[in-house]
Amino acid sequence: MRAVLLATAVALAGALALVPLAGPAAAKKKRPGAAKPKITRVMPMRVEVGAVLRIRGRNFHPRPRRNTVVFRGSGGRTAFVKPRRATRRKLVLRVSAGVARLLLVRDGAQRPTRMRLRVLSGRFSRFTPRRLSPVVLGIGRDRPGGKPTPDKPLAACNSDADHDDDLLPNQLELQIGTDPCLLDTDGDGIEDGYEYKSAKDLNDDELQDPNTAVPYPGKRPYPNPLDPGDAETDFDGDSLTLRQEQRLWRHGVAAGRAARTLTPLYYSDGEQYSVYRLDGAGRRQPNLPAAGYPLHQAFLAWAAGAGYRNPSLVDHDQPWWDPASTRASYGLLDVNRDGAESAAILPGYRVTETTYYDHLPDGYLSDDERDEDADGLTNYDETRGRMNPTYWSGCYSGERPYAVPYAGTDLVDPDSDGDGIRDGADDQDHDDIPNLMELSRNAASGLWDAERECKPLEGLPSPPDTLHPAAYGRVNPFNPCLPAELSRTCLLHPDLQGDSAPYDNSLDWPALN
Repeated sequence: MRAVLLATAVALAGALALVPLAGPAAAKKKRPGAAKPKITRVMPMRVEVGAVLRIRGRNFHPRPRRNTVVFRGSGGRTAFVKPRRATRRKLVLRVSAGVARLLLVRDGAQRPTRMRLRVLSGRFSRFTPRRLSPVVLGIGRDRPGGKPTPDKPLAACNSDADHDDDLLPNQLELQIGTDPCLLDTDGDGIEDGYEYKSAKDLNDDELQDPNTAVPYPGKRPYPNPLDPGDAETDFDGDSLTLRQEQRLWRHGVAAGRAARTLTPLYYSDGEQYSVYRLDGAGRRQPNLPAAGYPLHQAFLAWAAGAGYRNPSLVDHDQPWWDPASTRASYGLLDVNRDGAESAAILPGYRVTETTYYDHLPDGYLSDDERDEDADGLTNYDETRGRMNPTYWSGCYSGERPYAVPYAGTDLVDPDSDGDGIRDGADDQDHDDIPNLMELSRNAASGLWDAERECKPLEGLPSPPDTLHPAAYGRVNPFNPCLPAELSRTCLLHPDLQGDSAPYDNSLDWPALN
């Protein structure tokens, strides 16, 4: 019996010795992505930039972002593309505009170029031999919004012309990495040419003597035609975003006030004063005078023709329906109601009621001070300033806003609500005081402190004295109870709990009454 058991044990041991052990080395061989990838088929073998390319093989990673397809052109230059879809045996990608930079150029035109491929999926595959290396034909069909359309000739994007009408020549777009067949390569709503020129304007420094333009910063251009997240940024600090300034530029071009050109841009997000001249040293100088600003004159001409140049206003604390004798006619720009439009609002300041739009004031208009739709309201006030309810809740945070959420105005529409009245002469809260006369409490009080609009003036007289008789300073274009509690839209029955100003116990400052 012992002999039989011993013989059986020896036989079993020999059999086990023939079975491979599943140790770390074996597990490593079976781990996904550890094996070297290999390309076995490429379709199609002649492909346009922008078209779809399919690569078959093995040992790819099933997650698309974990794979990288390397295109190698002439001279050893390379471009990298991430596939859109992936399995272990198939990659699907769109040949990007970056691959176009690898194309051979002869006689000023791109030529079909054979490119070798390799795949990185944890490890590099070998570069494809000639029989598996596709020929790239160049920029493909025009693709507005990223979708192919069959109605454009393929050769159009290979010329020196501007195929996509973004004001950049095709060859320049290939140099900077934008798509010659797309008006907006990064899809952020901003044209490539507009972003390119704004970046160049921004990079034009004033440090040299004489000043000369610094070339476009291709490595990190700001604004960036390849950055889809920069449209809401204000690069030049004039309170207008990249998207808003392009909108103003397009509006000016459509209205015939400017040519569709980049040299110079009518509105640039690289210039606070896009209308400028160069002095003898080559330095930029503002060149749009505030006095006689043509678009403001156009607004006043409209107001005179439409009967809004001299509004009839209720004086003192009278009901709006009182006999006409309680009303008086004022010039639309006489915001402090002293009977004159041209007098300085505060002695010693250059600001006058007739150039209220020169906020700084310096005698020239920056892009935010301009009024592109000629409605009497500056670009600043219609975007981030006083024709937005959020401005008043932020500036006068101690006041509760009115219960009715009146709308603001549009940047490039002179009649935002469509009632036939231009926005500056219109009346958002229907209290029968024009919007333009409710922009500034300091100005309405006969004072001016443009840089400290939301802060108290030192020595503000209270109550009004003979030097400062104004009584209507507490204006707000979005509150019909300011400045007049007896206007035709102010609430008749305030309950004194939860009501807006002036029934919320907030301070009257900076109004003098």
